[in-house]
Amino acid sequence: MQSDKSKSVKIKNKMSQSFRLTLHKNPNFEEKGRVNFSLFQLYLFTFLGLITLVILVASLIILTPIRGFIPGYGDLSHPKKIRELSLALEDMESRLQANELYTTNFMKMLQDSTQSKDDISSDQRVETNVVAEVVEKVKEDAEIRQEIAFSDQNFEQTVMTTNSDQQSISLDRIYFLPPLMGPVSASYEPDKKHYGIDILAPKNTPIKASLDGYVIQSDWTMNAGNTIGIQHDNNIVTFYKHNSTLLKKVGDQVKAGEAIAIIGNSGELTDGPHLHFEIWHKGKTINPADFVEF
Repeated sequence: MQSDKSKSVKIKNKMSQSFRLTLHKNPNFEEKGRVNFSLFQLYLFTFLGLITLVILVASLIILTPIRGFIPGYGDLSHPKKIRELSLALEDMESRLQANELYTTNFMKMLQDSTQSKDDISSDQRVETNVVAEVVEKVKEDAEIRQEIAFSDQNFEQTVMTTNSDQQSISLDRIYFLPPLMGPVSASYEPDKKHYGIDILAPKNTPIKASLDGYVIQSDWTMNAGNTIGIQHDNNIVTFYKHNSTLLKKVGDQVKAGEAIAIIGNSGELTDGPHLHFEIWHKGKTINPADFVEF
């Protein structure tokens, strides 16, 4: 009796053990969802799923024309009807082709009998005018392309001039927008290889770009998790790390204050939802707290 009781207790404990199934998004291993279940629930849902599948298959076979494709259930008259319909369709197609050929030949005969020398010369003049119009359009298209190329060159020269002027701007004269507002949990300590500051904020808080620029990095790394890097004017680069979701991809142009990511806890060097924010100027890190108010 006691052995039977212990066996039943072991089986009960085994069936009540809890398991967890977690879904991660590749390649950044972002968690998309999780499901908790026990062995009893797994066996129960599997059994119910099999019964439901059997009922659905049986219903499809019994209540739909699919049963006609099962050996022994098909209607033997169907192949004969299909053959008859196929022959009738081929006969209609041959008649239609014969009618189209007759109509085409008849129209050619009428055109040959009614077309005069004046009509022929007028047709030639029309074709000559069409060729002249096409040549003129090609010339206009070439002129437009030259104007566009010239404007593109002027634009590139303007951008290079603007960038060269901006490179002389002092950092004190540049206004950095805060990527988010919140308390600073870890300050800038380059001696400890902490090249930025950590900012706390509630879950699902959007991360915003501090300056206008172009996205040069948007991927997942082992230590920093989901990271976005933005190249700005004046040799400035900003990095936003440990995000849960990235909203921009490499090559995207962003404006200051535009949402680029969602705060998260991705990567190994993190112990809670926060943003690690870095500012690099001419290849060297600077303290973001000296230029940004959080």
